[in-house]
Amino acid sequence: MSDPKVDLLKKVPLFAHCSPTSLESAAANTDEVDVVAGRTLIRQGEPSDTFYVLLDGEADVVIGGESRRKLGPGDFFGEISMLDRGPATATVTTTRPSRMMVMSHMQFRDAIKGNQDLLIQVLASVAERLRADTIAGLKTR
Repeated sequence: MSDPKVDLLKKVPLFAHCSPTSLESAAANTDEVDVVAGRTLIRQGEPSDTFYVLLDGEADVVIGGESRRKLGPGDFFGEISMLDRGPATATVTTTRPSRMMVMSHMQFRDAIKGNQDLLIQVLASVAERLRADTIAGLKTR
């Protein structure tokens, strides 16, 4: 029998290259939540301890007071703070009612512990996101 959480994670680019065992491990470490529109989930500069995968809905990413991008189904955020529990690099607010899979810091660590493929994907996405945000910030100056 197929696990609905595993089926959802398979559709998320971050998890696309994970083995079935890795997907099952990640799915076991997530909770599904519904979020109303207008809820700020992460605030730039404040500590964050949650990783989010947007399953349905939409969110806005704001850096330094400027909207940088819209997130939709399959997008994720919060992974940078998950790595070091440092301050968030952006503010993320839902713009439509949304359904998400979430992981606490401990759940995230358990999911990537011993899962080199997932850890590499997370680090690559962090590098890509930071580079894009830096380049966008340079263009607005």
